[in-house]
Amino acid sequence: MNNPFQFGRELGSDELVDRVDDVTAVVQTIQQGGKLFLIGPRRYGKTSILKVASDRATRKGQIVLRYNAEGYPTLDLLVSAIITDAAKALKGGIERAGEQVRQFFAKLRPELSFSVSQSSWSVKLGAGIAEPRAQVKLLVDALNGLEKMASNHFEERPIGLIIDEFQKVIESGDHTAEGQIRAAIQQHKRIAYIFAGSKTRLLSEMTTNAARPFYRLGSLRFIGPVPRHDFAVFLLAKFTQGRFRVNGRDGKEPDSGPMALILDLAEEVPYNVQVLAHACWEHLSGLPVSGHVLTEKVVRYELERIIRQYDPFYTQLWNQLTAVQQKALVEVRAEHGLNLQSQRVTKAFGKGPATMRRALEALLAKDIVREEELQGQVRYRFEDPFLGVWVEVFAAKS
Repeated sequence: MNNPFQFGRELGSDELVDRVDDVTAVVQTIQQGGKLFLIGPRRYGKTSILKVASDRATRKGQIVLRYNAEGYPTLDLLVSAIITDAAKALKGGIERAGEQVRQFFAKLRPELSFSVSQSSWSVKLGAGIAEPRAQVKLLVDALNGLEKMASNHFEERPIGLIIDEFQKVIESGDHTAEGQIRAAIQQHKRIAYIFAGSKTRLLSEMTTNAARPFYRLGSLRFIGPVPRHDFAVFLLAKFTQGRFRVNGRDGKEPDSGPMALILDLAEEVPYNVQVLAHACWEHLSGLPVSGHVLTEKVVRYELERIIRQYDPFYTQLWNQLTAVQQKALVEVRAEHGLNLQSQRVTKAFGKGPATMRRALEALLAKDIVREEELQGQVRYRFEDPFLGVWVEVFAAKS
């Protein structure tokens, strides 16, 4: 049996743990021509959710266009990709499709060419402008063109447009970007929009602040951790299928012993859970059959090996921080991200609450930590839980 714990790529439907409701919400939004904001931290499987939902909707006969905004340095390149895929979706011959695309996206003056050998379209915009506001207008014109195309050719079903890391689009424009995009898409009836992103603080503010253009523009869904018990069941099932024995369980609950330790050390972040479980699987596979036993000792050994492997990257990141930011990061780890501006913590920190607040803001801006608001509390969590372990093991003692 191959190692079932995969990471660093989009996962398929048979590899996702739980997430059924999230996938269903995306598929239903596409089918109904709705609007959905999908917000979740990095490493939580958001992109895989979008992939599985996109595949499922496509199998049901929907046309789905999916993009990651971070894969396009400028908005005009994203617009070119949208028009290219729109051309692929049209039927009726190459010349006819080209004419229709030029008609629907006339404001962008697209220059289309078709490669017979590769059976693919390429698009170059004739209206590209580098100014941020003009770049956003290119996207707005593309969305309006897509709406015209859907109304003329796909009346029986909406076109689904998925843009992952949507905050990149907003950050690429000026202060009018949100208003420009909302003014367009609130009039669209034939396009289903799914905007997803990992900058939870920015996107939450954008969609829940009544003063912002995207307020109540569509449904809102937050991607949280996989239910702990479900994740433990998944881990145990895969190790058992691989004919590995698992020590330290009470025989009743899967989320105990090594399974619980994997989840604890990875802070239940799906990506990190998969990384640690993958390493444990490889460790056991290299032993004789008599050693095919997953123990807490194996889990801790592999975690230490992982953070030593990542040490050059973590060291470089650490050295780019100011001394105050480094101390703040140590406190985030020591206090589990809670009550960081309390008198007790700031006394240990050696600085006042205002200094701590500025240091945390800097760490948020660098995507090293993120805010998690739950049950009336704000908790600061490492974007990469293994960095937190590294800080405790190496940096905090230096």
